[in-house]
Amino acid sequence: MQTDDDAIILAFERGAKSLRFLKTIAGVLAAVLPVAAASAEPAFYFHKPAVDRESFAADLGRCVELAGGVSVRPQAPYSANPYAAAAGGFFAGMMASRERRAMIGSVMRTCMADKGYRRVTAPKTTLRALKDLSDDQKLARLFDLATRPDPLGDVLPR
Repeated sequence: MQTDDDAIILAFERGAKSLRFLKTIAGVLAAVLPVAAASAEPAFYFHKPAVDRESFAADLGRCVELAGGVSVRPQAPYSANPYAAAAGGFFAGMMASRERRAMIGSVMRTCMADKGYRRVTAPKTTLRALKDLSDDQKLARLFDLATRPDPLGDVLPR
């Protein structure tokens, strides 16, 4: 038979385990998030001199359509502990979205490289200017960047 003292001790132990679990999760997040942010790929655009607007739009459209079909297999966490399953599901979802973005980027780079385009880093001033434009103006500006005789920024490896 359980006494009141035993119930208090049991509740305290459960609370301590939950607190340790939360501290562990906070420590993992504090370690992982700065590394993930630091490893982000720089902003870039595709460059191919002397390409006409229709060809650029068609090439970009085909590659975007191809990259849109990317899917990541779901990673379902299994655990007898519901807290561990919830944490596992959270991290699996985070990693799946990162993996999907990486796969889309890879498909876009490969597709555009096959069509003769090079990746060029976009200068920060250009990024700030693009942020304030409408969608049609952004497309026109990207076309201007893509068809310049010399790329504006550093050429990235294929």
